[in-house]
Amino acid sequence: MPEAAIEERARMRMMNLSIELADMHAGVLELEADELDGCSSEREVRAYYESDGADVPRGVIERRCKQAGGGRVEMSEASERRVGMEDMTKRSMLNSHEDAARDYRRHVFTTGIPFRRHGLFPCDDRVLTMMSLDASLKPFQKAIPGPKRGTFVTCESWAVGDEAARRGLDLRYFYREASRGSNEHPELVGVARVGDSGAIGTNTWTLAHGGCIETILDETTAELVKCARAPCCVTIELNAKIKKPLPLHSTVKIHCSIKSVEASGLRIWTTATLTDPNHDDEVLATCEAQLCDAGMLNRIRTT
Repeated sequence: MPEAAIEERARMRMMNLSIELADMHAGVLELEADELDGCSSEREVRAYYESDGADVPRGVIERRCKQAGGGRVEMSEASERRVGMEDMTKRSMLNSHEDAARDYRRHVFTTGIPFRRHGLFPCDDRVLTMMSLDASLKPFQKAIPGPKRGTFVTCESWAVGDEAARRGLDLRYFYREASRGSNEHPELVGVARVGDSGAIGTNTWTLAHGGCIETILDETTAELVKCARAPCCVTIELNAKIKKPLPLHSTVKIHCSIKSVEASGLRIWTTATLTDPNHDDEVLATCEAQLCDAGMLNRIRTT
């Protein structure tokens, strides 16, 4: 029997049980269909009615709370989140030295881009293969400050990694050093594919959500600055323009560059362009982003 049919049969059995028990316990508020979806077993349904409504299943409590979309009974402890944030502040302070970008590059270039089980690229993607074989490009994935000076830890995030690919965005980028003897800055190039979950409407629309497009621009401009100058930087301004729609399951290219460095390196202006290699590199979106070297701020505050 198909899994869907099995689930539907179990759901009908739970509903019939609820109707039967509601008749036996007339004073108890009857469980509605969506509340039954929040019950993990028939035992929970029986316990609810037999306790005269006192033993309310957690899933029912979450659906009955007076707020749109419901709520959660159990949330992660705020104290645990606070400890993590404090630890990251200490790590950032340890990696705010002037040559931290060199340490960052050493780590991320050694790690490269780990295999993505939920990746959205086919094995023979023309653009990704071309970038991967280009000796002037260094593939990498973002990292955060480690527990010691000069150390970093490769991580996943909302924007990048296997979990991001599973959610619908597979973004891969490469770093290119500036030519020796030139006054040019390094640059970042990359590719991205947006899957079904990154759509304007899941299973109803064939175009990527605008927030997904802006995520690509935000992530890549920041990683360029982290590699080139400041691994502890923060984006303080981003102006994006979406010129054309981005179709799902289609490879697009990203190119980021440093436009200017101001205030003795405290503020870095970047630009990014998203193009469609399948249509003569037609421009899909552009942005300008301003980033602040938080590491420099840390050094200023401690001197």
